[in-house]
Amino acid sequence: MKKLIPLFIVFLLYFLPGNTFSQGPLPVKLGLKVSPNIGWMNPGTKGYSNDGSCLGATIGFVSDFYFAPNYAFSTGFNFQFLSGKLKYSDGRLIDTITENGQVSRKYNFLYLEIPLTIKMQTKTFGKVSFYGQIGFGTAFRLKTIVKEHFVPKTGDAVDQQYDFNGGTTLIRESIIFGIGCEYHIDESSRIFAGLNYSNSLNNVLTGVNNISGLNEKSMLNFADFTVGILF
Repeated sequence: MKKLIPLFIVFLLYFLPGNTFSQGPLPVKLGLKVSPNIGWMNPGTKGYSNDGSCLGATIGFVSDFYFAPNYAFSTGFNFQFLSGKLKYSDGRLIDTITENGQVSRKYNFLYLEIPLTIKMQTKTFGKVSFYGQIGFGTAFRLKTIVKEHFVPKTGDAVDQQYDFNGGTTLIRESIIFGIGCEYHIDESSRIFAGLNYSNSLNNVLTGVNNISGLNEKSMLNFADFTVGILF
């Protein structure tokens, strides 16, 4: 992962037109964004299955550092509220007795993400320009809360909610793809909107299944619709 980021940047810089760096001073654009998202889990443990997608949201600060007229390093930081669901068989301690049954679990994650992407923009058509971006995101888990519905083979179902930081990884690495457009209000201000997809590159779970003894594994992916403003 550490080797991919610098290689990715060098590759893009190598293929830029030779005269792009002969331009004058280039802008730095700062702004804010909000992004409703849809998240889902992609399990890798035998017997585990996705139990549906969940709504979430991201709020963030955007920094675009232009190194050529239509190319920028886009970074900043994002507070990500992400969720996903899994269903699987497991055991739970109920009244001093371990019961086996079916678990439906919803994970609610709060991450602080620092993205690093290359933003490639078209010329302006009237007041509108279009862009695409690709890069990587490193997110640090701030909190995880689990809502669980357990149906034992015998007896009544049990619902509970608890903190689950110990069962999740501290870091989520991802690859980011995005497309969008910007509306140029004036020379310095722009409104933008776009669609983004974040694909997890690592497992986000660290627990062990009580019945099978298998390590819990799952990716956490999401897609979002972003709107924001740049100054």
